[in-house]
This record gives sequence, structure tokens and C-alpha cells, in this order.
Amino acid sequence: MNELMQKYRTLFADNPAKAEKQLYKLAKKGDLQALSALNEYYERCATEAKTAKESSKIRQKALKAALLGAAQNSPYWLIWVGEMYRYGVGTEKNEKKAFSYYEKAAALGDVDGIVKVGRAYMNGIGVPADYQKSLYYFEKAAEQDHPEAMILTAYQYENGKGVKVDYEKALEWLARAEHSCRLRLEGELPEKDRNYYESLLEDVDHQRKHCESVSCVEMIGREDCPMEQRQQAFSRLSELAHEEGDLRAQVSMGVLYEEGTFVEQDDRKALEYYLMAAGNGSTGAMNNIGNFFLHGKGVAKDYGKAFAWYQKAAELSGNAAAECSLGMCYQYGYGTKIDYEKARCFYELSAKQGLGLAYYRMGLLYEQGLGVVKDIRIAKQYFGEALDRGCREAALKL
Repeated sequence: MNELMQKYRTLFADNPAKAEKQLYKLAKKGDLQALSALNEYYERCATEAKTAKESSKIRQKALKAALLGAAQNSPYWLIWVGEMYRYGVGTEKNEKKAFSYYEKAAALGDVDGIVKVGRAYMNGIGVPADYQKSLYYFEKAAEQDHPEAMILTAYQYENGKGVKVDYEKALEWLARAEHSCRLRLEGELPEKDRNYYESLLEDVDHQRKHCESVSCVEMIGREDCPMEQRQQAFSRLSELAHEEGDLRAQVSMGVLYEEGTFVEQDDRKALEYYLMAAGNGSTGAMNNIGNFFLHGKGVAKDYGKAFAWYQKAAELSGNAAAECSLGMCYQYGYGTKIDYEKARCFYELSAKQGLGLAYYRMGLLYEQGLGVVKDIRIAKQYFGEALDRGCREAALKL
């Protein structure tokens, strides 16, 4: 097999144009190795192309060739074509078409295709998001010893996506994923595959720490549990925050000190933990730091710094709380000029993510006619949405 591939590759060195026509004919007759060699050639040409237009034309050829493999019901090429449609490579972006190719690969029993379908349902790629369906596909692939599917299954149990939160089950799946990866790494692997499984092990480690952190917080908050167990949970949470650098543990420690739960209330210590987590990329911690500067908690009040932290969190990940906080800054002029239009835009972004407080603040804009035409009816609609989403302040407006 390798000798044949090498033969096909050599053809391009001698006469690229002739080799392209020859291998395309072979691929059309069902020679998938000829197709692989042809695809390698197109990839190299697209990378070396001098203009975007030239690269685009080569990608279009690559898609035309890949479709030959998909027509033969090759799971590999079905997925490849699906990826090209998903990301708009050699064609217009079309997530529905992408899903249809993933689905065909999955129907053939291909485990990678099954995972692709699961991811599509999880992220709403070409189909409406459906966590129960994504979990079904992930578990199906996980039972076929697919470590990435095991990690994704653990994620859904950890976060209650399509199923009740179950940290114990999440940890079980993570343990299985780790075992599966380590077995594979014991054998001979191409560098690309070795890097892949090593990256999965890193994901397992991060996810396990997150699960542990949440479990510790739950234990700490259970007043019916023996004090010794709660203290052990607190010690482990502190260890995860300091020695193992888990950002969720760092944020949780900050919350405990900010609220005075199980420890003496201490804003300065809370801020230290939030800064620690922000350094690890936690946008939730960044938003909390902004709140501390806004209200002068554990630090001198500084609207400019508050605005900067909110802005950073919103830009990095579109954090809903930070977007709402930015809207408030623009509404009241905290650290920036008053701009009701920007305030409304940020409240809308936050509301799209379901934050009740954002709906409440939108209601205030319509109630007071700030940047919008005053309309009490619309204001009350927003207040009603806010209340439905857990914002108690809205009850006073209805």
C-alpha cells in the first residue's frame, strides 16, 4: 500500500499536470489511494499558491476530487467533504450539507462520523442543537473505545447537558478516556496521532480538576455533612487552586471568601483568587474583578479599571455577565462616556445568552426612554422576561 502511494507521489515530481489527470481518472474508478495522493498534491499547491484566487481554484478541484471518494461511501472522504462544506473550503459554507455527510459516515458505523454527528447536535451545526441527541451519539462512540467521545460524554454529565448533572459518572468516563489514551500511547504511533492522544490526556486532566472543584464546593456547602468532610473538601479545593492551578477552583475559592461561606468574609483574599483565575483566562473572574473595582471591594474604587476588566472579558469570550456590565457602564458613564446606543447593544448581546439582568436593564432603557422611544409596554415585556429568568429586581417593576 505504501509502495503504491509512493509511486503515485513520484508521478507528480515528473509531470504534475499529467499526474493530476491520470490520478483523477484512477480515483474516478475507485482507487482511493490515487485520491489520497491527488489530495496531498492539491493541499501542497493550495498552500504554495501566490494569491487567494489561485488557492480558491485549487480548493475547488480538491472538493471535486473528494466527492469521488464520498460517492464510494468511504467514511473518511464523507467526513472530509463534510468538513469542506462546514468551513467553506472550495465551496460556499453550508452546514446542512456538512451534517448530511457526517450522518452518512455515521450510518456506515464509522466511529469518527458518529462523533461528528454528536458534535453537530451539541453545537447546532447544520441541525438544531439537541443535547440529548449529542449525548446519544457520544455514548455510542464511547462504547466503541473512542477516547474523545468519552471526554465529550463526561462533559455533558459534568455540565448537565441533556442529562442530570452527575460528577461521579463524568469522572468515570474521564478515567476510561485516560486509560484508552495511555494504551494507545504505549504502541508505535505517527507523531500526529501521538500529539492527538497527548492533547486528549491534557483535556482529561483539566476536566477532572473541574469536576473535583465543583464536587468540593458542593461538599463545603452541605451543612448536614460532618465538619471533617467539609474541611477536607476545602483543603482539596485550595490545593486544586494553588498547586494544580485549576481556574474553576480559583474562582470557587474567590466566591467562598467574597460571600464568607465556610471561611471568614474577606474581599481582598477573594480578589487575589479572582486575579489568579483571570491570569488563567477565566472571563467570569475578570467580570468579578470589574465588579470589585466598580464598588471598591477589597480595592480602591476605579471605574476606568472596572470598565477595562469588563471589556477584556467580553472581548475574549462574549461573557454574558461582562456584556451586561459593559452596557451598564455605557448607560451610567462608568469609566467611559455615556452612550445609550452602545448600552442597548451590549444588553442585547447579553440577553441573547439568556441573562435575566440584561433583560431587566433593557426594560429600564424603554421605561426611561434612554436611547430608545419611551414605551412602558415594551419595558414591561422585558421586565417579565427578566423575572422569568431569575432576576428578582424585575418583580418590583411589574
